[in-house]
Amino acid sequence: MKKIHLYTLLLLTLFNSTLWAQEEELLEVDQAFAPEISEVGLDTIKLRFKIADKYYLYKHAFKFPNQAALVKFSEAIIPDGEKKEDEFFGEVETYHHEIEITVPYENPQGLKTTEFKYKYQGCAEAGVCYPPQTKTAQITLPVAQDSLLHTTTSGSGLGLNSNDGWNGQADSVLPEEQAFKVESIAMDAQTLSTRFTMSNNVYLYKDKVKMTSLTPGISLNELNFPQAKNKNDPHFGDVEVFFNQIEVAVALNREADSGNKLELQVEFQGCVDEGICYPPVVRIISIDLPNVLAKDQTATDAKKLSEQDQIQKDLGEKAWWKTILRFFGFGLLLALTPCIFPMIPILSGLIIGQGQISRSRAFMLSLIYVLAMALAYTAAGVIAGLLGANIQAALQKPAVIIAFSAVFIALAMSMFGYYELQLPASWQSKLSKISNNQKSGSYIGVGIMGFLSAIIVGPCVAPPLAGAVLYISNTGDPVVGGFALFAMSMGMGVPLLLIGASAGQWMPQSGGWMNVVKAFFGIALIGMAIWFLSRIIPGPMSLALYGILALLSSIFWYRYALKNGVKGKMIALFLLFKVALIGIGIVEIMGAIRGNSDPLHPLQEKTELEFQQVKSYDELMEIIAQTDKKVLLDFYADWCVECLRMEGSTYSQALVQKELENFLVLKADVTAQDDLDKELMRKFKVIGPPATLFFSAEGKLVNSSSFFGFKNAEEFVTHLKNVE
Repeated sequence: MKKIHLYTLLLLTLFNSTLWAQEEELLEVDQAFAPEISEVGLDTIKLRFKIADKYYLYKHAFKFPNQAALVKFSEAIIPDGEKKEDEFFGEVETYHHEIEITVPYENPQGLKTTEFKYKYQGCAEAGVCYPPQTKTAQITLPVAQDSLLHTTTSGSGLGLNSNDGWNGQADSVLPEEQAFKVESIAMDAQTLSTRFTMSNNVYLYKDKVKMTSLTPGISLNELNFPQAKNKNDPHFGDVEVFFNQIEVAVALNREADSGNKLELQVEFQGCVDEGICYPPVVRIISIDLPNVLAKDQTATDAKKLSEQDQIQKDLGEKAWWKTILRFFGFGLLLALTPCIFPMIPILSGLIIGQGQISRSRAFMLSLIYVLAMALAYTAAGVIAGLLGANIQAALQKPAVIIAFSAVFIALAMSMFGYYELQLPASWQSKLSKISNNQKSGSYIGVGIMGFLSAIIVGPCVAPPLAGAVLYISNTGDPVVGGFALFAMSMGMGVPLLLIGASAGQWMPQSGGWMNVVKAFFGIALIGMAIWFLSRIIPGPMSLALYGILALLSSIFWYRYALKNGVKGKMIALFLLFKVALIGIGIVEIMGAIRGNSDPLHPLQEKTELEFQQVKSYDELMEIIAQTDKKVLLDFYADWCVECLRMEGSTYSQALVQKELENFLVLKADVTAQDDLDKELMRKFKVIGPPATLFFSAEGKLVNSSSFFGFKNAEEFVTHLKNVE
């Protein structure tokens, strides 16, 4: 009966495969079921199968015909499978996606290698079965050192005799396999990350951790450990140890023909806290590596870092004064971006609001504003680095935005002369003494406005800011990172200081002209209020508000100039302004009616790039696993100035969209800053948008290509062409 059943199975398989082949190409057996020896311990071998989608393996088909006399294999430990009524074998257990089997063994002779045979069989869900497969693997066996559990010296040992106890706790100690979990993956072609996970009350000795490559052509550089804890150990004295979980990074040296499989030998030892010690452990882990690049490119690409990562690295390596100068230069460059532009009308309005003012006082107001702004950026960056909390993002709530917009409208009304903003008389008297008779304590008010402006007006993330925050988060050192952020902020404030330094020269004296100038800044401040509200209202509505402001200003400002004595050629200039503002207002209202939202290009028809939205980390990983394309992930928020700029002037361009046809384009909208948004940002160390991450076709994060901040269309296309 068995023969008849087998012949029937083969005939059905042949028949089904002929039919299915016409519809879908059948995978090769090693593609459908990819076996690998995932780990070799002192007494177990772990065999893992990665199973392709729409394929499955049979539990009853697993066989391990190992007859080696010197290495004794026990019965395999196979997890329970999914119940299935199979057309060939009746009721069976099957496995999809992945399965790991543990095979215990004994190596009493201390052999270094052995042959390991295993058999398996599987099918495609469409009804096509493969013949039974037999594989033979040559296994390198770890050789255990003398066990500390069986060592005693003059009545005082590091561990226990097999018949002894340790304060009655020997029976409660976890087996070594459960006490220590070791995993290792390739972060890229040249870097490994090995994770040690210790159970509760178990620690790992730093100096006992060693890693060795057993693969010819691949060697390991120095291990890069995280910060260890000092411990007075009862066995070894003062030592460095690790609790809970650690990640150990190590760079690889690979020859061009070394292959894509690494056999990594990991040696380590640990103890139960205030208890017995485990013997030294040796495990062998098999790791898949990305392709080795051409020999002349390997060294260069191994050192290739993203801009923010290079900045982070330089922070820890360069002299402090070089770091300060460099970040001041970064700030000067950022002063030319939209991150700082909104602060110009704010500061100008504050200075103008003082009325007749000396040059020195105008400069002092600017300096206080810039210092407060710099302190805010520094504090926000240090907190984000140490705690992972982004103050700027937290303050982009509708209530905060509306309140700040109301402040600007209140300032604007003061500019128009409807009232004078000042503190109560009793407060003014006290503040006058404290502030050297400064009017209404304006230094304090300007400082408060500078602090708030930095964390509410311009939450832009650029590579220097990201690099400094990442440095603080990775090293726990807020001093160097904080000074760097302060220097960068002062560089950003240089244009604002120039405004203060020149204010005494270009500002008119009190009277009619001063009123006209103040009215201009009042209009600018109302524009700022609309700019703030645009973060929480629909784009066409904000564009319509800009248009209405332009129309009203065209009439109001012209009449205001006449009222305040502007005559002759100057009134003709105001008439030109009136006509221009009417034209701008009409165009922007027309653009709003069409559904546009960009005040700089109200009538421009743009082709929006279609992003696939992603919310959570798990959803992202699932999407990446299902595609064979390279992946772009854009971190976006409605309140992010540079994000809107990327959308309006980069992603909307045809040349960018054509280049992105080779990518799966995803967007993570983190406007809400809810738990899922924060988790996704933490996973990839994104301190805030805009951030653009790239993943290879194999699903690995490409750090060297990922970046923070803005790129214009031409820069972005060049960048896309170089993504690995």
